[in-house]
Amino acid sequence: MSDFKEFFEAIQQSITNDEFVKLTVSKPLRKSDGLANVYVRFLKIDEKEVFEFKYRYVSENLYKKFSLNEALAELEQLLLETFRAGTLFTLSYDLLVMISKKKQVSCRDTAPSFKNKLPEFSQESRESEDSQE
Repeated sequence: MSDFKEFFEAIQQSITNDEFVKLTVSKPLRKSDGLANVYVRFLKIDEKEVFEFKYRYVSENLYKKFSLNEALAELEQLLLETFRAGTLFTLSYDLLVMISKKKQVSCRDTAPSFKNKLPEFSQESRESEDSQE
């Protein structure tokens, strides 16, 4: 997990500073798998902090919820086995992590893409959002 240390510390820091907007995992290794990308949101549900992963397949979306440690482990696995890039969007900067073919991890920060946090969606609004896609 040390290769992802900067990326994971940035995720944790953005949660601590209340600046986390979202996280996107993209650039699939094999398009034939059907998994186009994964979107990650941070939510508080019944006073519990959870990361909601939205797995965007060609034909459907699947959702899973993880604790922080579970989310970091899932991100590491996705980045090493399924995707080549991840982008952490925060209110103060964006952090791009790239994985080379030799599994070398590099990070680069850029100006923030968002000035405000995303609105939190209820289950009902998510279902109507998915039906519009």
